[in-house]
Amino acid sequence: MRGRLGRLGRRALAWAALLMVVVLGPLVARSHRPEARINVTAYREFSDLEFLQLQGDLRVRLQRKSVAGMPEFNMVSAATYFEIHQGGKPVLLVDNSAGRLLVIAFGE
Repeated sequence: MRGRLGRLGRRALAWAALLMVVVLGPLVARSHRPEARINVTAYREFSDLEFLQLQGDLRVRLQRKSVAGMPEFNMVSAATYFEIHQGGKPVLLVDNSAGRLLVIAFGE
């Protein structure tokens, strides 16, 4: 009889632990999940000249903001895309390939 109560006690403990995980797990996961906000917008594909002008305009605006006291922005660019980072974190990705201009904004 003592062995039976031991098994029953372990089984009850296992069910209680499972119930706690099922009930408390989502609450804990929701409170510790990082907020990731991404805005994705697509436009018609830009010509090479339009894309270079867009890059240049953004570069000038970022330089003005950096001079005005904002943390420094970094721009990495290639023929069909460019990325803007601030403090090592991505802020904006602009890709002009695959038939459309894709703008991905990270953050708030």
